[in-house]
Amino acid sequence: MAGSMIGELLATAFFTKLADQVHSYIGKQLTYERDVKNKLKKLEENLRSIHAVIHSVERHCIENTRLETWLWELKDAALATEDVLDRFEYQLLESIVKNKVQVNFSSTCSTSFMQSTSSFFKRVIMDDEDVNELNKVVKRFDEIIRTVSSFQNLVLDASSHNQHRVPGDDAQSDVPEWRDTTSIQGETEILGREQEINKLVSLLTETGDVLKPNKERFSVVSIVGIGGVGKTTLAQCVYNDTRIDYHFDLKLWIWVSEIFDVKRITKHMLESICRHNRHQFTNLDMAQATLKEMLQEKRVLIILDDVWNEVRSVWENLRKPFYYGKEGSIILVTTRNPKVANMMGTRGNNIIYLNGLNEAEYSKFFERCAFGEANPNGHPKLKFIGEKIAKKLVGSPLAAKTVGGVLKSKLNEEHWRNIMESKLWQVEQKKDDIFPALKLSYEHLPTSGLKQCFAYFSLFPKNYHFDKERLIRMWMAQGFLESNEPRKRMEDIGQDYFDELLHRSFFQDTSLIKQSKRYVVHDLLHQLAESLSAHEYYRLEDDEREEIPDRVRHIYISSSNLVKVYENMHKLKNLRSLVVSGALLDNFSRSNLINFVEVALKQSKCLRAIVLDELILDVLPERFGHLKHLRYLEVPGSQLLDLPKSICRLYLLQGLSLQLQTPLHLSRELPRGMNKLINMRYLNINPEKISTISKIGKLRSLQGLKEFHVRKKHGYELGQLRDLRQLRGQLSIMNLDMVRNAAECREARLDNKDHLSALLLYWGHVERRDNTPHKHEEVLEALQPHPNLTELRITGYMGIRSPHWLKNTWLANLEHIELEDCQGWEDLPPLGQLPFLRILHLKSLKSVKNFGPGFYGTQETAFPSLEDLLFSNMSEWIGWSGVKAGNQLFPRLSQLQINCCHKLAGSLIMPSSLEKLHVVLSDDATWESHKNPQVILSDDVSEDPCERKEISSVLKLSIDRISLLTECLAAESLCSLYRLDIVYCSSLVSFTDEQEKWFQKLTSLKELRFTDCDNLTNLPSGLRNLASLETLYIQNVQQLTRCPIIASQTT
Repeated sequence: MAGSMIGELLATAFFTKLADQVHSYIGKQLTYERDVKNKLKKLEENLRSIHAVIHSVERHCIENTRLETWLWELKDAALATEDVLDRFEYQLLESIVKNKVQVNFSSTCSTSFMQSTSSFFKRVIMDDEDVNELNKVVKRFDEIIRTVSSFQNLVLDASSHNQHRVPGDDAQSDVPEWRDTTSIQGETEILGREQEINKLVSLLTETGDVLKPNKERFSVVSIVGIGGVGKTTLAQCVYNDTRIDYHFDLKLWIWVSEIFDVKRITKHMLESICRHNRHQFTNLDMAQATLKEMLQEKRVLIILDDVWNEVRSVWENLRKPFYYGKEGSIILVTTRNPKVANMMGTRGNNIIYLNGLNEAEYSKFFERCAFGEANPNGHPKLKFIGEKIAKKLVGSPLAAKTVGGVLKSKLNEEHWRNIMESKLWQVEQKKDDIFPALKLSYEHLPTSGLKQCFAYFSLFPKNYHFDKERLIRMWMAQGFLESNEPRKRMEDIGQDYFDELLHRSFFQDTSLIKQSKRYVVHDLLHQLAESLSAHEYYRLEDDEREEIPDRVRHIYISSSNLVKVYENMHKLKNLRSLVVSGALLDNFSRSNLINFVEVALKQSKCLRAIVLDELILDVLPERFGHLKHLRYLEVPGSQLLDLPKSICRLYLLQGLSLQLQTPLHLSRELPRGMNKLINMRYLNINPEKISTISKIGKLRSLQGLKEFHVRKKHGYELGQLRDLRQLRGQLSIMNLDMVRNAAECREARLDNKDHLSALLLYWGHVERRDNTPHKHEEVLEALQPHPNLTELRITGYMGIRSPHWLKNTWLANLEHIELEDCQGWEDLPPLGQLPFLRILHLKSLKSVKNFGPGFYGTQETAFPSLEDLLFSNMSEWIGWSGVKAGNQLFPRLSQLQINCCHKLAGSLIMPSSLEKLHVVLSDDATWESHKNPQVILSDDVSEDPCERKEISSVLKLSIDRISLLTECLAAESLCSLYRLDIVYCSSLVSFTDEQEKWFQKLTSLKELRFTDCDNLTNLPSGLRNLASLETLYIQNVQQLTRCPIIASQTT
């Protein structure tokens, strides 16, 4: 398999990266001992020479044993070079940690830590082992360079005999003829696609009858699915279906392929229309003008089969003549890539995602392929074996043809059992069989790095549920991520890679994605990944019998096979990934596990990623500290997990995840010196434990820090945040009452944390009786965040005034604000002028008495985007004031909740429209957790999920002072009230005359509910006048003695 995975890891981009990295070590102001710099120069020269030659492998898939041997040697040398350069990086980072270096830091993005810094120091001392390894790779490349001419001859010789050429040049001849398709069906009976055929026929005939909103005269319908699933066959069935013949004046079938040549496709359309008159056009303009005339006022169906093009401008150029056809014309596209369908303008309902055949129909189809003219019932054993084989093919018609063709050649049990025990990619394949078809999708991945990321799937079992973030971190650890944008984060590049694979249908369409954000690779594509990486990626699962390959670099082991691996440790010397999954079994004790880990770490010095999944460890061996290449470490552990001190020497470590098996906090202290891990980007440890890391500001590459605890101790000052410019997501700063002064806050430079989305500021209670509010006002003023912030929470603030950065529109991007337990804060800032504020929660602001003009802001519309408004425990709040005539408040409010605001009186300021408004008024401080919180807090207030419906507005009341019903909410403002719930009102006995009148004004009320009103004896007598009332619901109202007569339509 010389032209597959070997070629991808020997892509020119890989050698360019290695050569550039070597050059960076030469170019820095470094002085090396023992002629190291000259050796680096020689290595760079050799890498550049190889770079110029290896391009020929990228262009050809070559089957040649001698060439494959040569390529393996070259690849081994290249990866050994990468290991040597890792050692250089490690030595330089160690020099920084030990203060032997003066460093000028810039932002660390996709490049290595050292490539993103400028270093100034006299001498780098490399140890003997590092120098010896450098000498080895230089000698290896010297030998390889001497054989380059032989390599080129092998490539030329193999190319001349090679039948398959990888698409990519601008010539249609590069695409094999066997892939060409026509409109003629090859099979008279198509099994298992009746539903899809009927849906497509309906789409083609019904969609075409309606002029689209964008006034286009044609619609695009797409069939999307992986290679071999039957897209072309389905399109052929529909093309030849007599039900569409009357609907279209003209039908055209065009096979497109990877070469989206507009002139060629246009000429083929003309040939299809004028079969006896072959036009010889020399330019596109003449061809399109002629096609335009041919399509004039004709309703046309054009099939574009096997489309790969993602460039919008090319498609826009091709479709110009289509606008002159008759309304209702259809372009039917088949493609493997949903991005292609979307780019061509396919609307959601017009995309058919084609999956494999269902089990019953597939069984019939497979039997037809495997037995041919023979009767399956005459071969009961073969039929039984065939059923097992068919289940492995996940409904793929082309896979059934591939395997069935091999089975059909020998109808004997031994042959069939051999096929059953083989992997699909090990079955003999012709150029038009399933794996060559699937491999096209792989070959069209745009970068070699993306191809390596795809191959990494084979490390994990089929149907494995991938966590996106973890997978990206493992890709990062292996160095697969590459980009032309040097300032782009590795995580963002990984996100792009993942999305590219997702959009190209490499993952199954599964509900897991929505429910748990887990992703599953399509089974056939997983097998393709296995076929491309068989020598280097290996899984030892429960039923595995094969030997571990000598060249293995990435291994997945089920815990039941640890003994077997233990016996083959000598094969793991080049290991780069180690994943162990499953809990320990009886035959492998915990002490044996520690021994296994010890020996594995000693043998596998090149490990870059270690994941010990489900293996509970109490201690990690000290030998972890010897893994100089390690970038990602994930281990589960007990509450007593003890990290070794040596872990602080893993200077290349980018990610550390401790997945505790109990909800309790890690009780052991983190080792001193964690701040030496200056390459660290991701720490998944209990936030309180992370807060114990002294001088955490040295971890300048850190991407996330959930909590920072200020302490009156050196190494824990707020200024530690100054250089953590890469922080993303949410940051909580605790114990702000311990800050010495505003100068310390300014040193944190929160205003340069442009990637933070949420900032939580907490004052503790140690100095709650502080009589210096001015100090705290200065502190909050100095904590000015970056304007990109979208969420702000302030708790326990001890000042009186608002900071200036909240009084203006500096934080115009804020969407969520929570102010809580700020007991001295009197005048709130003009939050109403924030244009995107959606959520505002105000809790325990016990000095706020009134909300006036200063709260709304100066705009005509205050709180233009606010949807969720909560007031809780506002003990001194009296009411609203200062709303000017003509001003609009809360135009988009959908939930208003007022809890424990005992002094509130008068009318509430309500939006002019109460569409879908959900109001909760409560004197119960425990309301949110009382009995059925989902009924209270959900936007859909139906208790029964089957009862769900769109509602206009809902008012829910839990209140002992029923007077708020009339004093705060004028009935005239509730003209659209759909449902009224009065719940947990223990003091409510009956209704006053004023309240009776209030009820009679609820003219739109359809549902009225009384629940858990223990002392209520009488319902409002005016209910009989509520003509719209349809439902009266009474539950747990034990003292009720009289119910008024209500309209007959009420239930």
